[in-house]
Parts: sequence; structure tokens; C-alpha cells
Amino acid sequence: MTVSSFQNDFFARTVDLKTILDVLDRIPEALFMIKNRESRYVYMSSALKAAINLDPDYNIVGKTDFDLFPKIVAETFRQNDLIVFQEGRTLLNEIHATALFSGPTRWFFSSKYPLHDQRGEIIGLITINHPYDQERSEQAELNQLLPAIEYITKNFGEKITIADLAARCAMSESHFMRIFKERIKMTAHAFLEQVRMYHALDAIRHSGESIAAIAYRCGFYDHSSFVKRFKKTTGTTPLKYRKQHLAKQAADLPIVLPELTDE
Repeated sequence: MTVSSFQNDFFARTVDLKTILDVLDRIPEALFMIKNRESRYVYMSSALKAAINLDPDYNIVGKTDFDLFPKIVAETFRQNDLIVFQEGRTLLNEIHATALFSGPTRWFFSSKYPLHDQRGEIIGLITINHPYDQERSEQAELNQLLPAIEYITKNFGEKITIADLAARCAMSESHFMRIFKERIKMTAHAFLEQVRMYHALDAIRHSGESIAAIAYRCGFYDHSSFVKRFKKTTGTTPLKYRKQHLAKQAADLPIVLPELTDE
């Protein structure tokens, strides 16, 4: 199926898409994307491509989050998609960040809406993002966390304690941990490990550096513990992950998406 027929087939089956696009067209610099039921991109606005550092001419059609992001990040997006597909729910104003690992942190509210065909069945979703207003008082707690978040993204290879992060945000440890989990939807420890794992995955895929050296440089000082956490994240060992990535590059194999389940 060609790119145009892929899009046209999806658009032809979607009854509420035209209304949504008419609304979005009136929003300056709209940050939105459309996916089909397999979480493959049907459309992405140029403003969103710019926000995630994609070339404006990059052909997004048919791609998945697994083609664009590390597995640990892509799986989070996929799980949110599954909530929409399986439960028919709209996810409103979830907080996400762009340029999290490679530049200044930019926060966005992200909402996902199911898209239906003529029979009322869900065949995809549309995600709409908008930057949050850092001056609004109800978002002050999120602003207070930025020193800790930016410190983690720049110093992930160092030994980092909750006490140090809390101090950077002028909070007590207990208050910091509570606010972090409420606003970021994960603990500070989990966030730190996610950042470290992102860089480890990237280095394993794109460098010939030894696994042990990569683990240590990314803040995993116990090699055996790193291997266990890596396997929990990816389902395989670091060495096998590297070999599989090289094999996929050579064969240009498609990314296999997680299966839809009823759980």
C-alpha cells in the first residue's frame, strides 16, 4: 500500500476526522498527530515534527513510536494508546516533555481522543498537544521541579541522591518525592533510571563502546544490576540487544508492535 493510499484508506473510514481537522486548522502552530489502531502514524503536523526535532520533510506515514524513540519511551506512548483503543477513553491533559534528553526541557499537555468509523468502532486516535503556561499559579509545583529534572538530564552519570534533588528545588525530601510523583507520574528514582537507560540504549545501538563502560558512564555502577534492569526494560541482555539492532539495520526489518490484549 502506498503512502497516499494508506492515508486515504484511513481518512475514508473515519467519520469525525474532518470536523477535528477543521478545528485544528484554526489553531496556530497546532501540535497534533493521528494514528491508526496499530499505533502507526497517519499524519503529524509540521509544528509537532519541529517540537520533537524531526525534519519537516520526514515521511512519518506508517511509522511508529518505536521508529522514533527509544523502546523505554515508545512503550509508554503505546500503553497510553492502548487505553484509548481498548477502553474508548479520552486521556486529557497528561504532562509530557520534549527535548528531555537532548536540550532544554519543554512541557506540554497532551490529550488523546479516539477516532471512530461509520459503524462506531475505534480505528485510531488523534493526539493534541499544547505548551503549558508557566506563569499560571496552579502549575507552580511543576515549575519548582525543573531544577531537579534538568540536573538529572545533564548529570545522569553521577551519583544523585533524593536529598540533593530536593535541595535544588528548595523542598524537604518527603515533599519533593510526593510532588514529583504527583506531577511527573513516576518517582524521582524511576525518572532518573529512565534517563540513564535512554542514554545506555542509545550508546549500545550507536557506539562500539563496551557494555560495562557504557553502564558505568550512564550511572549504573553495578554491572550485574544493570544487566538485570536492562533485561527487565527490553526483554533481552545488552549484548543481544546490540546484535539484534545491528541485524535489523542490516536487514532493514520492520518494527514489531506489542499485541493488543484484553487485560
